[in-house]
Amino acid sequence: MNPVLSDNQREIVEQPIQGSIQVLASAGSGKTRVLTERIRHILSCLKKDGVIALTFTNKAASEMKERLTKSGVDEGRIWVGTIHSVAQRILEQYGHTIGLPSDVQIFERDKDRMEVFLEALKADGTDIDKYLDIDDPKEKRTRERSLQDYMDGFSSIKREMLSEEDVSERFPDRSDVWRIYNDYQAALLNSRGIDYDDILRYAHRILITQPWAGDIYRAKYSHICVDEAQDLNLIQYEFVKALAGPTDRNVMMVGDPDQMIYGFNGSASKFLCESFLSDFSPKTFRLTENYRSSKAVVRAANGLRPGAQTESRFALEGIAQSVTFASEEEEADWIVRSIQNFLTVGSHIDIEGAITLENMVVIARNRFVFSKLETALKKLEIAFNIKVGEREKLPVSFFGQVLDASIRLKLNPSGWVDGKKLCKFLAVTPPTEWGDDDLLNRLKNDYAASDSDQNALIEQLLTKVVELNFENPNVLKFEQTFEGKIRELAVNEDDEDKRLEYDRSLAELQEFSERWTRFRMLGLGNTLSAFRNATALGKLNSEVNEGGLTLSTVHTMKGLEKDIVFLMGFSEGTFPDYRANTLSEVDEERNTAFVAVTRARRWLYITYPRSRMMPWGSPRHQNPSRFITEMSLST
Repeated sequence: MNPVLSDNQREIVEQPIQGSIQVLASAGSGKTRVLTERIRHILSCLKKDGVIALTFTNKAASEMKERLTKSGVDEGRIWVGTIHSVAQRILEQYGHTIGLPSDVQIFERDKDRMEVFLEALKADGTDIDKYLDIDDPKEKRTRERSLQDYMDGFSSIKREMLSEEDVSERFPDRSDVWRIYNDYQAALLNSRGIDYDDILRYAHRILITQPWAGDIYRAKYSHICVDEAQDLNLIQYEFVKALAGPTDRNVMMVGDPDQMIYGFNGSASKFLCESFLSDFSPKTFRLTENYRSSKAVVRAANGLRPGAQTESRFALEGIAQSVTFASEEEEADWIVRSIQNFLTVGSHIDIEGAITLENMVVIARNRFVFSKLETALKKLEIAFNIKVGEREKLPVSFFGQVLDASIRLKLNPSGWVDGKKLCKFLAVTPPTEWGDDDLLNRLKNDYAASDSDQNALIEQLLTKVVELNFENPNVLKFEQTFEGKIRELAVNEDDEDKRLEYDRSLAELQEFSERWTRFRMLGLGNTLSAFRNATALGKLNSEVNEGGLTLSTVHTMKGLEKDIVFLMGFSEGTFPDYRANTLSEVDEERNTAFVAVTRARRWLYITYPRSRMMPWGSPRHQNPSRFITEMSLST
């Protein structure tokens, strides 16, 4: 057994392999190590059975799989992935058993979901404003806001598994929600599509209505381990429960209720702390000793969540302090000067190795807080990157946009949204009907015959997409076909703007090819459809470290840590967010602050401006966040 395990960690890892386990593990307590070592222990005690390990991010899944395989675990006996990716695999294999179309496509973009819905309504000759009960049809934003409200409601229906009666109680002033929800679902299926929330909903239905399908998985995988289980919502919890089956359920859930920060997605720690206990009767353990953070950081965290963490006796003292400034500009300038000073010093006994931009991070409650800091960093030419989530980046070049839309339409000729986008890009008339398998080829011919300015590169791109094989596309050859052409066009182009456009086109072509290579290396399939869905799930995003100082929101920083952390904009209305009005909402904001604080390994600096310029151009006085007082940090 790994000698670095503490006695408490070892006790969990070496528990009898039959039965369920609940581990409440605070930040920095080594939960990932315990989880991976537990999986290794289970596999060592079994001859051939495997383990399913469920995570919440593709990055976490990739890191866990790498840890296990590097330590000698047979890759064929572990299935490590996000809950959605595991559910998607079930859909791909058994979706037909509940009537889903073959090669169903994922509409992962909110705007695309709206367009599918609106297009269906238009096709039926529906008065959309009347249908959505919009009083002022001239106000476009009113329509978009109303539609977004419905979309958010539809997500709640799916994530919380609401019935028609539940919906009537949840939306008492909107009696039409259930009817519109069913119209939306019909529009998706008519387009041979599903949305992100449908992945779990349909996979759960398969496991419940086709129990033999679950038996197939359970015959190979006898254990399920769930990481970050405090972030489960109802449909996710019920999916895990259905995957585990009705008997001999060996489920391990690891999480920290103090780090539940996804309430807006229906997440609640009650599924880990209450439902799991009543449904699985697990043996319960707690891990509270923080091996990662300095004593000063642990004390600040305990101010937010008293008793949540225990200081490691080997921990350094570290730093945790709060600093206030007259304005946002002064706050940003102080952070930049501090960073420069740390770099000049170069090293410190608290920091292992050299002090660099890469072992620092600036964290804020939301993206807008960084505005003045970005300006200050650019002025002094300090390299930085903004950490984003795992969703696919939208293409920006004309070539990239046509490539994306044409592949989507090739896979799903019934996809009105992508088809209309492509028609708009090509300046051709949209067809009156959708669903023809030869549709993409006809649009290519329409483009070639149109009176608009011809682009030989785009015409050839459409030709090659039409020729791509569904079952085994030669993407590398596809890239080689266009890489040389785009480079040649860029070299011979005198117009600087057009040359930059070619540069962006080449970058997006290479990104497309790199995603395909990663798709094949990860063993996620061979088909163009499986590739597109893996892309939609964020499983193929590049993990290239852009270098420099990291700027991150709390939610995108979760699960990561740095030696030196700056938490900026720590004022009332920003942290906690001004929309947090109930006790439970404020409590979740406190969890979010707890997560932010525990990202620091050694030094923590919390800052806020006493005055902030509002979007309408006037200054507003800022009060320090109540969380600063709770952490006993003087300003």
